[in-house]
Amino acid sequence: MKVLILSCNTGGGHNTAAKSIKEVFDLQGDECEVKDALSFGGQFASDLVCDSYIEMVKKTPKLFGEIYKMGSKLGQINNTVSDKLRSPVYLVNKVYADALEDHILKNNFDAVICVHIFPAEAMTHLKRRHDLKQKFYFVATDYYICPMLEETTPDVIFSAHPDSLFTYLEHGIPESKIVPAGIPVSQSVVNSSVSSKAEARKQLGFADDDEAYLLMSGSMGFGDTIDIAKYIFEHGNSHTRVVAITGNNEEMYKEFEREFAGEERLVLLGFTKEVPLYMSACDLLLTKPGGLSSTEALVKGIPIIHTSPIPGCESENVQFFTEHHLSLCANTPADAGRLAVTLMHDDFLRNQIIEAQKKYRCENSAKQIVDYIKKAGN
Repeated sequence: MKVLILSCNTGGGHNTAAKSIKEVFDLQGDECEVKDALSFGGQFASDLVCDSYIEMVKKTPKLFGEIYKMGSKLGQINNTVSDKLRSPVYLVNKVYADALEDHILKNNFDAVICVHIFPAEAMTHLKRRHDLKQKFYFVATDYYICPMLEETTPDVIFSAHPDSLFTYLEHGIPESKIVPAGIPVSQSVVNSSVSSKAEARKQLGFADDDEAYLLMSGSMGFGDTIDIAKYIFEHGNSHTRVVAITGNNEEMYKEFEREFAGEERLVLLGFTKEVPLYMSACDLLLTKPGGLSSTEALVKGIPIIHTSPIPGCESENVQFFTEHHLSLCANTPADAGRLAVTLMHDDFLRNQIIEAQKKYRCENSAKQIVDYIKKAGN
């Protein structure tokens, strides 16, 4: 089978999901390509859109949240009032649809998978106006429906969890279109979930009695991790160890170096592919509530404290996780620090979270998605 996966560079989660699906296709001997959908409109356009998105989320998260809400309402209105109404997001993404179609037809792809709403809008235009024959699938990377998905026409939507179904039904999407496969994560996360904490600590040089906190701010380095680390160090002890992963944010990395110069209890990392190993070694995780990072933690079975969610998809992820007792949530760095220190010394609560994670996680979502698509293509 030959498959095209369309992603977008608005944060690392979508690309991680795309790579996780590609990984399974590759392992099964299929041909699979991952492309940035916006690049079909030119690299400048892709960089402009993605950089603008990242700056908005970093500097004006409340504005992003309001736009997110407006998008959600607009999608519902368009879906209810008229099939001919189209959102601005649809109109923008149809601009590069012709170039995308040329690539699909030239390379004879059997199916197209979208892990972001932008390419889903472009594919919808091609299916409606160009009668494109290839099946197209949408893979959710957050726990509730994303805005304007209801104006797209994928053959199947792979949702994050069976308990997310109601959010799709509320937006007029039929249950028959939904396959609750879960959010796809790398096979390194899935397969390493059996390795013991002792083995991971030995590989990383951690002591058995270390109280290890893992701080992650997402691939783009969002969050108040420095203030959280300060609180943990101030209220910790000689066994305290803080692993801070700053992602691609070089400025935050340097700020950590300045703020904690000489602090031997700190392990500082930028972007790393060893996140599963650190999750195995640490006692608890503090992270932004992105869909991918949260799912990786869910699969690994590490107690989670979600920190200051960005209004919109992240706040909805927090709602899902806290309602299912999969995580705790803190809205300020001080609250996050207090919760972390408390949770570190509460074995009962940590075990409760781990047991809930075992109950609610989806098993090997990437493989489920690939198997479904290949079966549908035969």
